[in-house]
Parts: sequence; C-alpha cells; structure tokens
Amino acid sequence: MYKNLGILTLVFFLIMSNVGAQDVIKYDVSIAGISIGEMVAKKERNGSQTQYELKSQVSFWFFGKINLDYLTHAVYQGRQLINAKMTSKTNRGDFESNIRWTGDQYKIQSSNYKHELDTAIQRPFYYSAAVFYFEEPSQAQEFMAEAYGLPSPIKKVKDYYEVNVNGNKNRFYYVNGELDKAVMEFPIKNYVIKRKQ
Repeated sequence: MYKNLGILTLVFFLIMSNVGAQDVIKYDVSIAGISIGEMVAKKERNGSQTQYELKSQVSFWFFGKINLDYLTHAVYQGRQLINAKMTSKTNRGDFESNIRWTGDQYKIQSSNYKHELDTAIQRPFYYSAAVFYFEEPSQAQEFMAEAYGLPSPIKKVKDYYEVNVNGNKNRFYYVNGELDKAVMEFPIKNYVIKRKQ
C-alpha cells in the first residue's frame, strides 16, 4: 500500500510540476550603448500548451521623444504555433498583428510601421520570434515573425543566427544555448537587446 501511495505521490508531483511552470528572463534594450528600457520575456507551460510573452517599455528620441509599449503573446499547442498577437502602442500611433491557426491555415492580419498584410499561409509553423528568447534555433529552418505575420528563414552565420524580416536583418547570439543578445534592425532605429545578469 505504501509503495502505491509513493508512486501516486510521485506521479502527482510530476504532473503538478509541469502545470503553470514559468520561466522569466529580463533584457536591457539599448540604442548606441544607451539604455532606453527593459524587456521581460516569459514562457509558461500548462500541460501540452506553452505561452510566450514579450513585453517592453522603451523611450527614445527620433525627431521628438517616442514612448513605446510593446507586447507579443504567442500560444503553442504541442510544438505548433496556434495563435499570436502583437500590439505596439506609441505616442505616434498604434500597430497590431494577429495570427490564428484555423485548422488548415493561418489567418494573418498585420498592421505595422510601413507594413500592412491580410493573408493566409497554408502550412504550420513550429518556431516564432518569441521562442528565440528561450530556445536556440539549432534545429529550426524558418520561423514566423509575429509583428509582421511573415515567415523567414533562419540562417546560422559564424557565432550567431540571422533572420531577415521585411528587409530588416536581425542577429541572435547564444551562450551555452541561452540567448545572450540580439542586434535588431528597425526602420526607425536599430537597437540591441542584452540579457541581464
């Protein structure tokens, strides 16, 4: 009887340890070496579903001060992306992107800086931009950029991974399988995301 109770306790512990397990990583966001804010990346597992969240608040100068609140939320069922939403709110305008798996395709609607898209893609994706912050893409060939609703190949170059999204080349550097920094191109300003110690 005690043996069965011990096995039952172990099984319960293993199940509960996977319910609501959460990883949180903080990053500094900078332009030309000057900190402009922080990004918090979260990964939460609940059974076979995994949710990723990237949230940042930054402030920088571009012909006047720009305040930006950025949020990406991506949901995976097993390894497949099933839903993603990005919102970007600034004192100069707001942008939004929605990606939804409908059973045989993604329905994509995206409004971003100098980018509009309303389309469907008829194949599943198993990697998106939010996942870069938690997993090195050593086995991934392409990913979905939540902010633009665009697929992009992932290329290993020297000591980093490079992606090209809507003409912007981004580089992701990993140390021991963990993202250390990302160098991001953006039409307004290029910036660096660096893991906090």
